[in-house]
Amino acid sequence: MTIISLLISLATPFLFKNYIVQKPTQLTQSFRFGGPIPFAEQQKLLPASSNAYPLEVSFESPMQTKTIFHPVSFMFSFLMFFLLILSIFTVLKSYFGKIPSKRRQ
Repeated sequence: MTIISLLISLATPFLFKNYIVQKPTQLTQSFRFGGPIPFAEQQKLLPASSNAYPLEVSFESPMQTKTIFHPVSFMFSFLMFFLLILSIFTVLKSYFGKIPSKRRQ
């Protein structure tokens, strides 16, 4: 369960995106990615044209772009996924794991 929770936590920045509706005043913005608590931060240069908005900003690989990881946020995200998987596993185990008892005559 720990490994599955860790893999899901590390994959969430690639799944969740940030949306910008209007052109901001500063074109260089810092965005946080991840879920349920964002833990990976990247700087992005936004387009200067106001026709490009609304804009969807995606997470890029940490190998290509400088990424700041926030360990406390990551631990909370990991803990939430771990508790979710643990609860689902516990419910399924209790539902499917019951052995029917024979009636005594």
